[in-house]
Amino acid sequence: MIATLSDDRRRVVMPPELPAKSPVTIQQLDEDTFLVKRQRPSKNYVMIAVPVIKELKSDPEWEAVESRMAAHHKRTIAPFEE
Repeated sequence: MIATLSDDRRRVVMPPELPAKSPVTIQQLDEDTFLVKRQRPSKNYVMIAVPVIKELKSDPEWEAVESRMAAHHKRTIAPFEE
């Protein structure tokens, strides 16, 4: 634990392990207790490559399914008004 005083502008000096201008969150636990936590960027990500598809191949079986879906949902959608 590091003890320090706040200055006249209510700033607190953080330990040297914390780089300058690091993003932090300050949570007030009670009247006299504050929790300062350093925010670090997430490193839990995965990068994938997705191919660019400019035109889909003709698939009559899927087009029949798609037209049945559109006809079914067309009944429940209110008509468009300009």
